Amino acid sequence: MVRQCFLTGELIFFAEERAKRPQNFKKAPVSKTPVESCPFCPENSYMTPKEVFLTKDKKIRIIPNKYPFVSKNDLTHYGIHDVVIDTDKHDERLYEYTDSHIGEVIKAIKSRVEVLQNDKNIFYVQVFKNEGINAGASQSHSHWQIASLSVFPPKYELTKNILENYYRENGTCYFCNLKKTLKNQIIDENEYFMAYVPEDAKFPYEMYIIPKEHICNIVYFNNEMLYSMGKLIRNCVKRLCTLIDGISYNICFYNSPSPLYNKCDFDKYMHFYIQIIPRIGNIAGFEFSTGCYINSVLPEKSAELLKNVF
Repeated sequence: MVRQCFLTGELIFFAEERAKRPQNFKKAPVSKTPVESCPFCPENSYMTPKEVFLTKDKKIRIIPNKYPFVSKNDLTHYGIHDVVIDTDKHDERLYEYTDSHIGEVIKAIKSRVEVLQNDKNIFYVQVFKNEGINAGASQSHSHWQIASLSVFPPKYELTKNILENYYRENGTCYFCNLKKTLKNQIIDENEYFMAYVPEDAKFPYEMYIIPKEHICNIVYFNNEMLYSMGKLIRNCVKRLCTLIDGISYNICFYNSPSPLYNKCDFDKYMHFYIQIIPRIGNIAGFEFSTGCYINSVLPEKSAELLKNVF
């Protein structure tokens, strides 16, 4: 079976037989940073740049990345690269966070994104989390990253154009229209958000989270919605980690461009969404050479297992 990802145009080949390969769901060995050398532990804060954001209880810090891939000093590709240290406990995992703590994490991210988007040189802000060695995490202490760019990434530009064309042809936002048809794909929801497995999922157990209301940017969410979003992110991660213990994963936020750059009607067709990507198997020669993906678990099966994991 072959499906095409609506948002990117990439092809996904579904091959359930590949799930039987012995290495397909094998988790990577856990790589833990010792507490004494962990730069994200409070007692080692001297190892990192001074924070640009700190909660009153000092449990959540945002610091400049010590090894950024963009810089304010680069006039050609101006940018800001931050790290969100979302817990003061070295071994605490996101799925263990309390309702209030995960809510404060998302509030902190929103607060920083708001500041960054007010920089006239920033066009796009990308929030993401790498959890586990297979997801690219270089530190085992839980953290997020925020990359603020003076350019639009090509993938984002492509998705933006696809969503704009959909809006012009249908007179409505793609995600607003999609949520009317989601049934068995929904794995969790609350008053403000829903989580589902897309039918064009590139990865086994991949999940999307979208607001039920048409909102294009995290800066427009109030505190109640931020807490609601945080709880749903945590619950989805908990489902995934319960299903596959020790799994690595990425979380990516997709925002509209900076309001300062809002020269077009982005808010009409852009819908904020979150992608949770389990790192199962490896992207290898076929994916790199073709831009296509192989998914060994049908989305319908992924949704069923994630929904019923508790």
